[in-house]
Amino acid sequence: MTTRDSHWKSLFAPDSVAIIGASNTRGSWGYGIMRHLLTSDKRKIYPVNPTAKKILGIPAYESVVNIPGVVDLAVIVVSAPKVPQIMQQCVQKGVKAALVVSGGFAETGKQGSKLEAELVKIAGEGGIRFIGPNSMGHVDTYSELCTLAWIGEITAGPVALISQSGNVGHRILHNGMSLGIGFSKFVSTGNEADLHLEDYLEYMAQDEKTKVITAYIEGLREGRRFLQLARETTIKKPIVAIKAGGTKESARAVRSHTATLAGSDAVYTAAFKQAGVIRVEDDDELCDVVTALLYQPLPRTSRVGILTIGGGLGVVAAEASEREGLEVAELTPSTIEKLNACLPPRWSHRNPVDMAGISLAENPTVFSALWALMEDESVDAILLQAPVGLSTKRLSAIFTKEEIKAFRESERNDLDLLRQRIPKHGKPILMVKPAVEFASDPEVFSLLRRERLPVYSTPRRAARVLNHLAWYKRYLDTNGKNG
Repeated sequence: MTTRDSHWKSLFAPDSVAIIGASNTRGSWGYGIMRHLLTSDKRKIYPVNPTAKKILGIPAYESVVNIPGVVDLAVIVVSAPKVPQIMQQCVQKGVKAALVVSGGFAETGKQGSKLEAELVKIAGEGGIRFIGPNSMGHVDTYSELCTLAWIGEITAGPVALISQSGNVGHRILHNGMSLGIGFSKFVSTGNEADLHLEDYLEYMAQDEKTKVITAYIEGLREGRRFLQLARETTIKKPIVAIKAGGTKESARAVRSHTATLAGSDAVYTAAFKQAGVIRVEDDDELCDVVTALLYQPLPRTSRVGILTIGGGLGVVAAEASEREGLEVAELTPSTIEKLNACLPPRWSHRNPVDMAGISLAENPTVFSALWALMEDESVDAILLQAPVGLSTKRLSAIFTKEEIKAFRESERNDLDLLRQRIPKHGKPILMVKPAVEFASDPEVFSLLRRERLPVYSTPRRAARVLNHLAWYKRYLDTNGKNG
């Protein structure tokens, strides 16, 4: 199922929006959505409520048909039994597209399914394409459109999110933004009575603002079409997806949630691999992978170098790497010589490269060792567990203000060099937090995020991301495109 360009514009970049069920009651859906729509002055907003003269200071209309101007998008927030009549009024008004937030349709059983079928018939005959029903809303950060009731401002960026759960979608948005990920578009697909996940995928695959597509999937209505679209899309931009409903009870929950069939988990896994879709387990892993895709190159192979400040950290990282399908690379003799020249004699003399607890005074040698690993042709990716980006609080306990200033300048220069060398060598570098203190310091996290150096809480999470990147690179190479 496809839809014309005019419908997509009406859905994601409308010039006018009518919110049917707009409300002055704080905490209600009609209030929250109306409030978010009014944050932008890019479009005309028409509140519709037969019992109110004004909504949030804006003149209200008794019905959508009473609105004097053109209505591109109707946002429907009324009880389910009233929705078909409202949709009929939208047809009469000449509305092009709609978002049906209202729940109480096919996800509730036979009676709800009949109501949903009636809704689809009215919209179809009237030429209206719609999101939902049972949707939590949608967002286009570049057109400044937000129909979400329960979330604040969405950071703009290159990642699109299609979610068959509004709450999971909200969770991914919050998690992603906390890690510095910005979003181009978001849609909570609801029951997909009209527009399906596959329609949104096709649209976002062609969207110039979107560089990475993410999805939370419970079931596919057009499986073959999804796979064909995914094959065409993944050679141009990555698709990272969570597929839920793989167990017996979760599959039952899917049916009662959005009225879709979960399908065989093994079949989805195999199909995703064939189509180049990176499948992840949860929103943490999704955000981990997206961060690396946005900021790091794809590794040529799965051979990894590990640079660490302690032996135990190196052991854990090596084990995590191998368990996640990576190969701990064997260093070349020339790399060993370079490391001998910059590290204390007590270093491990092998990969993982254990710098043997270097002191803060020796901290600049971290970058010298890192350059050596990056220049090694047998290493295609690096896990870094070292005190890069130390907090001012920690430094203040040791150094004077002048010494801290010099330390910061040296570190900033090294990080600038690192940012230049990563694309030159084509090797991703993922940072693993070496200590809880490091992990909880906002100053450190902000610094590394600014430098576009992905930071992960454990070696396992970082290694899993690298394995996904290596697999995706192999897929691209096999399908005729270098990553």
